[in-house]
Amino acid sequence: MHTKHNRPAKAGKHLKQPGSSPGSLVFTGERLQDSVSLQLTQFTETSLRTFTETAVDALLGRLDPQQVNWISVSGLHDTAVVEALGSRFGIDPLVLEDILHTGHMPKIEEHDTYVFLTLKMLNMCADGSIEHEQISLLLGDWWLVTFQEKESPVFEVIRELLAAGTGRLRKRRADYLFYRLLDTIVDHYFVILDGMEDNLSQIEEAVLEQNGANISGKILAARKNMLSLRRTVLPLHESMRLLAQHDVALISEGTWGFLDDVRDHLAHMGQAVEHARDMVSGLMDLHMTLNANKMNNVMKTLTVFASIFMPLTFLSGVYGMNFEFIPELGWRWGYPLVLGVMAITAGGMLLYMRRKKWL
Repeated sequence: MHTKHNRPAKAGKHLKQPGSSPGSLVFTGERLQDSVSLQLTQFTETSLRTFTETAVDALLGRLDPQQVNWISVSGLHDTAVVEALGSRFGIDPLVLEDILHTGHMPKIEEHDTYVFLTLKMLNMCADGSIEHEQISLLLGDWWLVTFQEKESPVFEVIRELLAAGTGRLRKRRADYLFYRLLDTIVDHYFVILDGMEDNLSQIEEAVLEQNGANISGKILAARKNMLSLRRTVLPLHESMRLLAQHDVALISEGTWGFLDDVRDHLAHMGQAVEHARDMVSGLMDLHMTLNANKMNNVMKTLTVFASIFMPLTFLSGVYGMNFEFIPELGWRWGYPLVLGVMAITAGGMLLYMRRKKWL
């Protein structure tokens, strides 16, 4: 028996071949490193040992149920490693399939002997875009397995805390380590959100001053990043909300208090993301309105010039006709008179437009 807590996944860019049997292990992502990295961290309140292996069988041979065992897998392209770990811990093939499907939406599943969580790690790139990395966690009674697409320092702070031996981490079970890893990823979401909000403030200033280059492109890029964060945060929050409604034996009551705190953080972030999303839409509307007003002012100026020169052009056209007998052509003061009429006409039109508040 297992309970799923997830929203329907959207089809990603990389999918296994149509017609493949359910539970078939096919890596659908991009190979980000040459070989799979395997690391085992074992700890109790009084001891800590770390092993790095190249063969999964050698790593599994070091497992000790009397300690907390954290297996870290970096690189998902070697499906044999994932299959061996799944066989050792009795993992459903459908779960293993989800681990290898890097386009999966965040979700949590409760099974009889383990809890499965898959979610996204987000990093802000130098060009302002967001980089996604899928991270999956399998929690058992005395073991925890993390799967990452590539080696990254995201969990380095947890390793440092384990090495220091201070705080609760070395004193608690694997479920507390599960919470700390999840909390670390969620903390990164706040870093991403803060960066997005700073970027939106800069865009807002550029929009109001109308002095930035490619403002529309920047707004669209911000909107894309906001939607990406929204697709990460909201499903994870909903999954944790549903999981909290069940009595999960692998998660102690004390750890549930910490997980509730993470869920509250996600709820707060979800509200902030929705607010930022509305702000992006407002900035786009404001930018389009200001551009339209600017264009209207240009068109108004052109219309004023055209309106003034229309009668002047008519007068100059009349006296430019090639008729032999035009009485005014023989007048001594005909030329100054026509220029005066033109000036009075132009001035009168300007005065009329100003009184009508068209200028």
